Amino acid sequence: MTKLVCPECQHENELERIYCHNCGARLDRTSVIKDKIAATEPAEETQKRLQRLFDPKRGRWKNVAARLTKTLLGALCFGAVIVCLSPGDFPPEAKSYDFAPMINMDLVSASSSGRTAPLTYSEAQVNSYLASILRRKDSPAHEGVFPLRRVLVEFREGSCVIRIQRQFFGLSVYAANSYRVTLEGGKINAATTSAFIGRMPIHPALAKGTGLLFQKVWDTLGRERSSIAKTAAIEFHPQSVMLVAAH
Repeated sequence: MTKLVCPECQHENELERIYCHNCGARLDRTSVIKDKIAATEPAEETQKRLQRLFDPKRGRWKNVAARLTKTLLGALCFGAVIVCLSPGDFPPEAKSYDFAPMINMDLVSASSSGRTAPLTYSEAQVNSYLASILRRKDSPAHEGVFPLRRVLVEFREGSCVIRIQRQFFGLSVYAANSYRVTLEGGKINAATTSAFIGRMPIHPALAKGTGLLFQKVWDTLGRERSSIAKTAAIEFHPQSVMLVAAH
């Protein structure tokens, strides 16, 4: 066992002392430190540990792994942005539109006259009507820094798909939502069944969050929504919609 002997007076001190208990001289603790290291870690292990600690390749591989991870994350984020900005199934803008029926006036007239025959419109007629509304200079679609550029509908059996194109400083953002619509107590209830931003599908649990992108549509079609809410029923069929006037 190592003894801590004072070099001045040769007094044997306790191992935890720094100064001699007898004369106050500073003690040489080198042998005590060596014994502690030897007791806790063999010399070979100490050498290996120091080699690993000062190995220049050790830090290099960590940096390579960190850079690779950042590159992959950046590529994934960039890819997600490209997918979100893609128009997806959005068709090119038509150069001319079919004659647009006055759908809102038809709804108001049917409601005031007590008409019982349903109003039926084709998908092309509704899209022409929507295009005519967006072309109006006083349309709310043009307001703000994120205006509504286009709206297209697609009618399927029991559901309606609405596709929109909005612009942010010249950059187009596309979105599509599929709805199941019911009328109850003078209100329109629209349940989102699927959603896309560009080509990126949105999980059903998050689909309601895309409603913010469509708020400009509801503002632009405020009068039409009010008139539809007063009808008795709305039915969607492939490429057509039928509105039943309230009795």
